[in-house]
Amino acid sequence: MHPPDRMNRISSTLFVTSLLVMGGCAKVAVRPEGDLPKPLVVATPAKVGVVVTPEAGNYTHKESRASVDYEAQLGPSHKHLVEEIFKAEFTDAKVFESVDAARLEPGVMAIFEPRIEQFSFANAKETGGVYCAVTIRYNIAIYAPDGSLVDNLTLTGYGSGPAPKIGNGEEELGIAAYAAMRDAAAKFLTQFPGLEIAKPLLASHAIEPRAPSLAGTTEAPAGGPEMTIETVPINDSPAIATTSTSSPAGPVQAPVPAPSDQPAEPPAPSQPPSQMAPRLPEKTAASL
Repeated sequence: MHPPDRMNRISSTLFVTSLLVMGGCAKVAVRPEGDLPKPLVVATPAKVGVVVTPEAGNYTHKESRASVDYEAQLGPSHKHLVEEIFKAEFTDAKVFESVDAARLEPGVMAIFEPRIEQFSFANAKETGGVYCAVTIRYNIAIYAPDGSLVDNLTLTGYGSGPAPKIGNGEEELGIAAYAAMRDAAAKFLTQFPGLEIAKPLLASHAIEPRAPSLAGTTEAPAGGPEMTIETVPINDSPAIATTSTSSPAGPVQAPVPAPSDQPAEPPAPSQPPSQMAPRLPEKTAASL
């Protein structure tokens, strides 16, 4: 074998190897960014603690589709938005890294711990190049001042973004993710005061711990039934309601695009109507 032939073969091998490595390392980093517009709500006259654990503040969703690695870095935006929401909803809200730290704060009337429970998305390729969409489901644990669990609140945010004209869609998925966060924020701000759990706080009274169930009774456990914020999407354009799976651990199927420019109707909530907040005028949520 002549030396030039050997050099050409080595060069070709290195080139093919580099292509394989590059093809297997395609990565899309989703970073939702933005600030919540000043909410037009009357602050609840109560001092509350808000828990954002280091884990929640660094929450990252990782998923692979079609040899592409997606990494949604949601933690920093989650922490920022949580601080804005609760400082707008209550006259005094202090952020802590644990429930134990929050319950030591004098004068606290309730403790809230918002967590991201599930993140799902559809990229532009999966929607036929029309848009990209994101769904984020939250769980908010609500504690009495002594740190005992009183209730759990669940709510889902929906957001959409344009299809990318160039690039891998990082920016557009980031727009959709922030829109989903803003949607969830609007629902909490406008609907929380109408929930039963909010009544003591509206009167500047602390939330009382739940009495433990007696042995042999059919009463609910101390945590009580989960309360649900009504899943009414903000009227953004386009605002696409995506479909989430029952298990947050596994991959989520892409949603089916809506047949028109109007927001798709979200799935019917599983909670009984008596536990739901009343439907608010759409323009109230849309103002956020």
